[in-house]
Amino acid sequence: LFCSRLGPGWVRSPIGCHGRAPSLFCSVMAAVMAARDIEVAAPEQLQEQPTFSSDKSSEADGESQKLDVEAEAQLPPQRLILVVMVCMIQGYTLIGPLQHAFKVQMKIGDTGDVAHVFTQAAALVQWGKFAMTLGQNVLLACLCPMQRVFLAMVGMMLGCLIPPFFVYALGSTWLGWVFISFGLIGLSLGIFECTFLNVITPLGPLTKSYAIMGFPAAFAIINVLGMSIVSFGVPVHALFWYIVVCLPIGISLFATHFVPQLGGGGGNGHTSATAKVNKQAVV
Repeated sequence: LFCSRLGPGWVRSPIGCHGRAPSLFCSVMAAVMAARDIEVAAPEQLQEQPTFSSDKSSEADGESQKLDVEAEAQLPPQRLILVVMVCMIQGYTLIGPLQHAFKVQMKIGDTGDVAHVFTQAAALVQWGKFAMTLGQNVLLACLCPMQRVFLAMVGMMLGCLIPPFFVYALGSTWLGWVFISFGLIGLSLGIFECTFLNVITPLGPLTKSYAIMGFPAAFAIINVLGMSIVSFGVPVHALFWYIVVCLPIGISLFATHFVPQLGGGGGNGHTSATAKVNKQAVV
């Protein structure tokens, strides 16, 4: 086509251009046009390649996460976690029937200004839970989740120790003990409840299910079984001491049996591998 537009002296043949210009000129022009077509097509190929690579990477990440979730779901349950949870949540039962026994031992009636103050002090359990559930990431930012769990357990033990030791054993009727006891229990519960379930996530959903069952189990042990025993003549302060004694047992069991697994220092290989890839619990 190029040769035919140059004039009547040019003749196009199937094998090239003949006339006044040599056939080499036509070959050069054909090469230039071919190079231009390659340059135009190259950017389109380069644009398509990263998209293809990105899709492959996303699919690989999705498959890896799916495998991690499946591996975590197949972990065997750690049933002893129920004991740890029961030992801790039993301290929460002080706001149940034991609250009235605490009140009677303090020689506080059911009506009057002092009784109203006692009720407001008992409400610190709920206020403490609310405050520390929302504020622990600010107030305890310097502590990792595992350290917060141990702090909550120690705080619960101190709060539960006040009624049997200072009130029942020493006979003190200072109203401040009520504020300190219920305040420590509430703050400890606010730290413990969500943080503990977060920390044990690498142990698998079956283990977490046993931990959640510790809530109703603890209330059943104290409010149903424990109060039934009291009705047969066992002194009520024995329940307070039972709760206090259980807390060091729960702390020791968690520290010796579960912390090594969560830290990758023990347990089976499945648990350690899952703990490494789990991003929810930073222990």
